[in-house]
Amino acid sequence: MASLETLDTFQVHIKLPEIFTKRFVSFIPKQRQLVTDLLEKRVILNYALSMDRSNLWVTIQAKNQLAVMDILATFPIINDVKVEIFELAFFDSAHIGMPEIIMN
Repeated sequence: MASLETLDTFQVHIKLPEIFTKRFVSFIPKQRQLVTDLLEKRVILNYALSMDRSNLWVTIQAKNQLAVMDILATFPIINDVKVEIFELAFFDSAHIGMPEIIMN
């Protein structure tokens, strides 16, 4: 029987630039597509943007902080942002997905 790799959970705070240059804005569609792909693979558990568009929060499952940094290195916006990584003791959230089907 193969052993399952245990993944830890990390909260990443990304501080966005004060001024969005044309160059930075050009990365946004690629960033969104990458995030969508990582959400589907459950590498990213959630991704949130503040209303004033100054902060992103990303919850990532990874083997360790180095693996988180490797994931973040693939973000198209990474060279234009400041990042802080926090390992979480636990991560609870409400179940989001398809509602339970009730057969009448």
